[in-house]
Amino acid sequence: MAASKKKDRIAILGAGPSALVSAIRLTETKALRDKYDITVYQQGWRVGGKCATGRDLDKHMRLYEHGIHGFLGCYFNALTVMKDAFDELSRKKKHPLPSFPKSFYGMSGVIRYEMDEGVIKKWPIQVPTNDLHRENLSTADVKKLARMDTYSLNLVKLGLGFILQAYEKTYRNPVTQKFVREHFGSPPSDGKHPMMNDPAAGKFDLRLEDGKEAINKELGDALGAILPLFGPLAAAKTINPTKLEVCMKTAAVVFNGLSTTFGNIVKAKGGGSEAERDRIRRAGLALNFVAAILTGVLKDELLYKPFSTIDDQEHFKWLSKHGATPETINSPLTSSTPNITYQYPKGDSIRLPTMAAGAYLHWTMMTFTYMGEFIQLFEAGSGETLIAPLHEVLVKRGVKFAFFHTITDIRCDKKQKAITEFDVDVQATVKKGAYKYDPYVEVKGLNCWPDRPLYDQLKEGDALKASGADLESFWCDWAPADRKTLKCGKDFDQVIIGISVGGVKYLTKSLEKAPKWKAMLDNSVTVATQAMQIWLNKTPWDLGWNGYSNEYDDYLLSANFMTQPNGQGDFTKYIKYENWPKNHTPESLLLLCGTIPFYHEIDGTEGANFPRRLTEQVKHQVIQFLQSNGGSMLAGSTVSAQKGYGDPFSMDFDLLHSLDPKDKKQGAQRFDDQYWRVNVNPSDNYVSTPPKSTRHRLFANDTGFKNLSIAGDWTSNGLNVGSMEGSVRSGLLAAEAILGIPHSKTGVIGFDPTIKRAR
Repeated sequence: MAASKKKDRIAILGAGPSALVSAIRLTETKALRDKYDITVYQQGWRVGGKCATGRDLDKHMRLYEHGIHGFLGCYFNALTVMKDAFDELSRKKKHPLPSFPKSFYGMSGVIRYEMDEGVIKKWPIQVPTNDLHRENLSTADVKKLARMDTYSLNLVKLGLGFILQAYEKTYRNPVTQKFVREHFGSPPSDGKHPMMNDPAAGKFDLRLEDGKEAINKELGDALGAILPLFGPLAAAKTINPTKLEVCMKTAAVVFNGLSTTFGNIVKAKGGGSEAERDRIRRAGLALNFVAAILTGVLKDELLYKPFSTIDDQEHFKWLSKHGATPETINSPLTSSTPNITYQYPKGDSIRLPTMAAGAYLHWTMMTFTYMGEFIQLFEAGSGETLIAPLHEVLVKRGVKFAFFHTITDIRCDKKQKAITEFDVDVQATVKKGAYKYDPYVEVKGLNCWPDRPLYDQLKEGDALKASGADLESFWCDWAPADRKTLKCGKDFDQVIIGISVGGVKYLTKSLEKAPKWKAMLDNSVTVATQAMQIWLNKTPWDLGWNGYSNEYDDYLLSANFMTQPNGQGDFTKYIKYENWPKNHTPESLLLLCGTIPFYHEIDGTEGANFPRRLTEQVKHQVIQFLQSNGGSMLAGSTVSAQKGYGDPFSMDFDLLHSLDPKDKKQGAQRFDDQYWRVNVNPSDNYVSTPPKSTRHRLFANDTGFKNLSIAGDWTSNGLNVGSMEGSVRSGLLAAEAILGIPHSKTGVIGFDPTIKRAR
């Protein structure tokens, strides 16, 4: 009988989303599982990186996140990976998260904040849903979406949507308005005015609102100029590049013209009520924004050239160069992406956010080519909805997880050609064996990650528990149970570094003799972040939330509030998976997240108490945030609104839900029962994309070391923006580097969205 072939041993260092996805790709078939022996080395007791969550074992199993997480509907690769993972798990129907469609919920809009003549205003941005839900699309279908021609055509469609909304509002009768909104977007085949072709009603009330004759004609002319170009392109199976360019150029001219008209109306105090003027003003800004992008794409030939060709430019300067007005630049339309992707230098939000133009443009254009709804949020926490399914699939496939293994140094040979060995601190000894740690606690039928090690599974458990040591901290002073060096050829053949770049630079000193590697590390930029979670006795709507109109889903979610933490979200859905007493369950849960100024250069000598000191600093900052901005966020939450008199700006801290119904804490003391954190561990920092940085990023298959691949949203992955989508792309590319798949044959959706010129 022939001896079985020896498997290639792959060591994956770190277990964030990109690392997990690389293992998913490397084990997706039986043939691959027979070929590779994969071990994931992870410090501490849980996996997930920045998406890791913890359940407080002492406090009603409350969920603790690293920050706000969610998908956009354009996360082509991330949604595909999660769909496949849920399909493979084939969970029972009674499971809380039984399937992919049941684990995500879509929403159509998001709130942005703006300053208008010194007044903070909420700007609801809503987009229509479509029938392109990921569970109903093949991978081939999705690939057709992730292309520059589709991105560009959808951007024209977005501008048309703003014109159509303005056009319908010029009519007096609501029935007419509704018909225009629903039908005018697709030009009639017979060329007649669509409102004359309704067989059901026979005719419409075509009267215009008083004084809107001129604007109605101008809007109608605009639609008449673009729709004959847009309609055939939208209906075609393939988009002709030459005709697309004509459509884009025409649209840019028309959009800018209308933007000027809208601006003049607002300056003249026309347009009706303040709310109507806001709508017109915002439509004008949006049209100018879209026109600037379309113009820039055409002038820089980005239909045919990579986004990276403009990455040395700053995003707002690029937009200005192509026609974005100062008013547009200063609006939420341009600030949202830098805000949501944390592009503040050193995390300091009183400095101007700056972002590589190509990465900014790629993210922005991709955003409006979404599947189903604009945003996809999670039914349960990130750890339960994203990380646990990936981990469960990998365990099922035979991937080994070495928890409590901290990588301390990675070394290469003298010629910098290969990784020869890496050092590991074994933080604790698992009683049943190194790969036999069971990381979950069950809560309401869900596999959940605890907020601390499960000490009873560890030989050193009692001592570790008594020490209070944080095994995930960069400054942890807990003495390891063992130290070992793993060697190439004996313990591993290939290595994937899945640790975020903020931590990598402390582990690869010997690799820095290689110029490319050193340049990558020297030019990587990360920022520290902060987060808080507050459980409230009332819902946001009880407290005055009135974000959207009645025509759209009303949901509290924003990413550009005026001060940090500037991301806000209502995650009340998570409460049902916590163990609160029936007579003492909070009404809502809000998550807030943002950057924190951090100018300190970490050298490892800061001491074990360093993160605790910063966490205490964050506590005071977020208390001040609620005191100064509670009313701006939720008008009915102030002391004055709740008590009938008192502070008109500060949130009434009596609204903060206590852990114990008998608790008598008052005022700011009640914040002690909430949750806050600072993400200052180097590997926890968020990866930014400033101008001139992407040219130094390395592809997973181009590290310069023959047995080393890299995975993370800090690598060159085609998107180059910190996100779950970027992480998934990178994980797939890291696996393909080991599989020997060239970029020309990659399975990464949208890796190169450029198209070929028409002959």
